[in-house]
Amino acid sequence: MKHTSAELKRLSREQLNGHWGLAIGANLIVQMIMSGLLTPFYFLLVITGNGMVQYIIYMIAAIIIAAASMVLQCGILRMYFGFARKQEVSVGMLFSEFTKRPDRYILGYFLMFMIEFICVLPGTICMTVGVSAQTLLAVLIGVVLYIAGAVVMLVVSMSLAQVFMLLVEDSDMGAMEALRRSSELMRGNKGRYFYIYLSFLGWALLGICSCGIGMLWVTPYMMQTNVNFYRDLMGELNQGPDAGPMNSGGQDMRNPNLSDMN
Repeated sequence: MKHTSAELKRLSREQLNGHWGLAIGANLIVQMIMSGLLTPFYFLLVITGNGMVQYIIYMIAAIIIAAASMVLQCGILRMYFGFARKQEVSVGMLFSEFTKRPDRYILGYFLMFMIEFICVLPGTICMTVGVSAQTLLAVLIGVVLYIAGAVVMLVVSMSLAQVFMLLVEDSDMGAMEALRRSSELMRGNKGRYFYIYLSFLGWALLGICSCGIGMLWVTPYMMQTNVNFYRDLMGELNQGPDAGPMNSGGQDMRNPNLSDMN
């Protein structure tokens, strides 16, 4: 039985109760680490007058640092899974994924980045050529292609929304397998996933209007709901709100006898 957006959000608030400080602190640590790593490249770009070489160096550094941050973000995901399953959680879990084949997360990040980049590439090229040649028709065609590519990118990104959930849950799964499995899980569920994201739009606007301070609470709320959406897709919530991960046979891997009791 699929759970509604309201049910998933209510469950997420209950799971975060008493853990808000840890969730907010973990997100702040990641942001500070990433900002600290990227700041020298930013200052280099500004000091040198935004030169093309320095800009390219900055963009490469930003992409590499973003890939590294994905490993940390997956550590945060593991914390959210712990909240959901009433397991012991500590801030040290933030760095736990560096010991669990982090190359899987980095490869997954780059694959998704390239797929989404390819979606908007034709429109970007067409607009760039049109602007350079001052050709209005080429610019208009580029805008249409870019909007179409953005729509395709949105659909693709929703299809791949469970990639990192799968990688966190199964340390033996590779990035390509996670992409394939995510597409299977999201088949017929993209509309529901999109609706859940839309339901956070008001909260996100409030968070932004508070100079970003409100996002300290909104981000964990959204991520915990995403974790519960994944658990719902896997049938885990049908075994109880604090059930463990499900194996291929539909049993709770934490307590194999649980499925037989329901």
